[in-house]
Amino acid sequence: MSERLSNASTILLFGRLVQDVQIVVAADAKDPKPVARNSANSLLQHEVGQTTGQPKRGLARIYAFSYEGHYYDLSKPALFVVHGAGDHPVTPAVEHTGLAASTLEFAPDVRVWAYDKSDLSIRLDIETGTFDQILLEGELRADRTRTTSGGYNVRLNTSGYNVRLRGNRDPSTE
Repeated sequence: MSERLSNASTILLFGRLVQDVQIVVAADAKDPKPVARNSANSLLQHEVGQTTGQPKRGLARIYAFSYEGHYYDLSKPALFVVHGAGDHPVTPAVEHTGLAASTLEFAPDVRVWAYDKSDLSIRLDIETGTFDQILLEGELRADRTRTTSGGYNVRLNTSGYNVRLRGNRDPSTE
């Protein structure tokens, strides 16, 4: 990838293909009672569907990304829809890391995928634990807080973490 003005909006994803889960799109599945879609676009269907001549879509566990010359580790890996097998091996070249100088050393099986920040994708966050931890704590416990902010419903689950919310108050309006 040569240096171009459009590279400024490139996001590089670093991860590994997931081998035991595949994206399968049913070919012309007929639903006896289809749900009415109010959207004229089919962006997500196109994103996961397979088009002849296009790279195969799959899921990759993404551990980190780089953007605008900075490298970021994800707080925990997530699954993303990716296209193709990704570039391998990841070298210290700007094309692979997005960084002008790098002391990063990637594991030998890590691959890299390049996308524009405005590209559409799907992210799946994986939560593992007991049902008590991953279902009941988040949905049924009385210690969670529900509130509305700016028309959005916000649910805060403290789950043993110390959480502090701060807002800017204008004392003149009180």
